[in-house]
Amino acid sequence: MTAQLERGGGVAVWRQIAQILATEIGERRYGEGLPDDRLPSETELAQRFGVNRHTVRRAILGLSEQGLVNVEHGRGTFVQAGAIGYVIGRRTRFTENLSQHNLKTAQQILSAQKVKAEAAVAHALEIRVGAPVYRVELTRRSLDTQGIELPLAYSENWFPAARFPDFPDVFAQHTSISATLASFGVTDYTRRESRIGARLPDGEIARHLGINRQQPVLSVESTDVDEAGKPVKYGIAYFPADRMQLVVQGEMA
Repeated sequence: MTAQLERGGGVAVWRQIAQILATEIGERRYGEGLPDDRLPSETELAQRFGVNRHTVRRAILGLSEQGLVNVEHGRGTFVQAGAIGYVIGRRTRFTENLSQHNLKTAQQILSAQKVKAEAAVAHALEIRVGAPVYRVELTRRSLDTQGIELPLAYSENWFPAARFPDFPDVFAQHTSISATLASFGVTDYTRRESRIGARLPDGEIARHLGINRQQPVLSVESTDVDEAGKPVKYGIAYFPADRMQLVVQGEMA
């Protein structure tokens, strides 16, 4: 069946194809019956999307530039080995994201304390500089089939203290950001903005992710808002680049 592409909508067809394939890679659709996680051939993809092979080739080049696939001339296009596709959309939830890959996850609260909002935090949460906020540090790990924990993310998160009094105590009970916010009446929240970058980690980030300081990390700086558009959380998450691939989906693309 030909995938639905929007022509003349302002987004290049090759880019739409790349987004569709990136999402499917993140959902681990490739590998079932295809050796070494090989993508379908250019001819097969051209038939599927109803485009020419040049358009498909440009989409695959885009995936390669994102680090999602490797193109081996004469053999085909292969999903980058070892990387977990982490989807960033309007509702980005870590546990739900990883559960789509049938991965069990564990979370550890490293610290939770009330601090004064610095300029960047105050700007994101739309509060005054120096206003009280709760800063919560978390690590997230996956559990492999042998029960071995593998660090996947380290994050710093800030919540306005005036709106969420005693946030650390409530969070310790629920161990879920979504459940904690719901207990304060925020039953739904969405991602207003995500800023994606890459860098070499400092000593603290490297230690929490179990990597050395020469291994690059992906970073996502984000702001989440409630249904009225008021910020409820500002955060910065770091992912090991060799373990995680960030897939931008839907309205965030």
